[in-house]
Amino acid sequence: MCGILAFFDPDGHGILVSAEPSAEKRRAVMTESGYVSIAGPNGRYKVQVMGGVAPSMTPENRDNAEMLKLRLCELVVRMSTRGPDGIGYHGGARFGLAHARLAIMDPEHGQQPLVRMRGYSCVANGEIYNFRDLQEKHSLPPAPTNSDNEVLLQLYDKFGPDGVCQKLNGIFAFVIASEEGNVCMAARDHCGVKPLYMGKSRRSQTWFASELKAIVDQGCDEVIEFPAGHYWTPESGFVKYYDRDWDQDDYKHEESTKPEIVLGALTKSIRDQCMSDVPFGMFLSGGIDSAVLLSILKPIMDELGLPLMTFTVGMKGSPDVVASQLLSDTFGTVHHWHEFSGEEGFAMLPNVVYHLETYEPELIRSAIPNYFLAQLAASKVKMVLTGEGADELFAGYLYFRDCPDASSLHKELRRIFHHLHNVNNQRSDRMSMAHGLEARVPFLDPDVIDAVMRIRPEEKLITPEHRNSEKYFLRKLFEGKLPEAVLWRTKAMQCEGIGMSWVHKLQAMCNSAISDEDFEVGRGNYKINPPQSKEELHYRRLFDKHFSGMDKFVHVWEGGCRAAGAAWKSAAYTRNGLENPSQLSNGLGDECQT
Repeated sequence: MCGILAFFDPDGHGILVSAEPSAEKRRAVMTESGYVSIAGPNGRYKVQVMGGVAPSMTPENRDNAEMLKLRLCELVVRMSTRGPDGIGYHGGARFGLAHARLAIMDPEHGQQPLVRMRGYSCVANGEIYNFRDLQEKHSLPPAPTNSDNEVLLQLYDKFGPDGVCQKLNGIFAFVIASEEGNVCMAARDHCGVKPLYMGKSRRSQTWFASELKAIVDQGCDEVIEFPAGHYWTPESGFVKYYDRDWDQDDYKHEESTKPEIVLGALTKSIRDQCMSDVPFGMFLSGGIDSAVLLSILKPIMDELGLPLMTFTVGMKGSPDVVASQLLSDTFGTVHHWHEFSGEEGFAMLPNVVYHLETYEPELIRSAIPNYFLAQLAASKVKMVLTGEGADELFAGYLYFRDCPDASSLHKELRRIFHHLHNVNNQRSDRMSMAHGLEARVPFLDPDVIDAVMRIRPEEKLITPEHRNSEKYFLRKLFEGKLPEAVLWRTKAMQCEGIGMSWVHKLQAMCNSAISDEDFEVGRGNYKINPPQSKEELHYRRLFDKHFSGMDKFVHVWEGGCRAAGAAWKSAAYTRNGLENPSQLSNGLGDECQT
């Protein structure tokens, strides 16, 4: 995982500089052979420059190239938490690629930007799990490193832009440039696990960035979120490459996926995603999703001769803490727990909103404990596997209890699946990368998605025949393999599982921070998504400190919560959260008290 930044200026307008840099600013940048040293928020960052200035470049172009290099190096440092293992740059007078690296594969030799055959260069964020299979299948030439991202340039060189993304199994966002400095293509993975934004400025200039903070103040006339499952070239514009049969309005579930097919796809996905040259572990909430992940991953780790480290966050006696300890004891993991408190969560809100780049309340509530969970894991490992995405495939949220029929269920799963890129995936990526930690998502492997979305929706309905349990298909598949208390445990979102009273405490602290008069005046300042509570106003103000004018990038659920957008009515969730959090302790015994 990494942070990428790219800038293309085909007409040579030059990068926007608001004013002549001060003497202090000039001292912040020092150049030495092959490196640029940049003063950043947490000290000085050394940026490795890939390639040199062409001897034939005119003095004016040399000046432009130098200015562009220094500017992009300064901007990519804003995303330095995404890449604590090194920062690199490659560019010329009319383009620049910058990269902040978290080294997972070939840590010694996989520095980016990659500059390879025929002068093509690339910056990439993410992992390509099938890169070795692709290199063998398509007889691709030997790569100079064992980085999985090498295959992107190899495929582009052999097949062109329309022959790359469909072949990839991974999570990614990348940009490829030509030797002349023209953008060749940019792309984002099938369901937006990895972030990418695209900006336009001064008519023909194009920006790409992993996070808004890198380009928010760069004079862009337009900034958009790069759509998931698409690639882009200057000639074609956006092209949708991820298009599945189960996602069509007229799709009929004539045959259901057999349980063994789902198990096989999930097992392969987890094994594939153990690809790593550095230590890794997993997030363990104690819910059914992470329990399933644990039951498959532990034997794999035993085969590899590696201990399995598991990580949990929560208040003492909370559902997640109790259930995760039970699972750790059952499977024999090296377990780590961060004891969470409401006060530390509220105090960390400015950091959470800055890294999350949103003001959406339901997302922020879960992101706060996720921030501390990632911080804990990053102190021990560089990569974790997570259970993200299972609820969107198996109908895991409690409001599905009120779903009237199978057709409505499948339609709703399609709706929330297509929101993953700026909800669960955004939280998982931003909170982990705030601490230089890679989070992988085995449930969102394309083959797993296909297998589960082709299950007849009747088999996902919450009915008495299905023990009135959400995700019955998944639970039944692992019956006898997990402790009963966890197997049939009620679904809890992270903000609920870490402490049944946590959300109410958070809202009370937000209410204390804003007076009634301040709320009435403050809420009127926003035309887009006006705040409906003091909690929402508090988040909005924290967002505006860094991302003023970027309102449109914030996904806010219709009605203020995920459930409100469903075709049926449900009282399970409201704008303020889960109505009855006490149900989350069911089956976990007297230890579960908070």
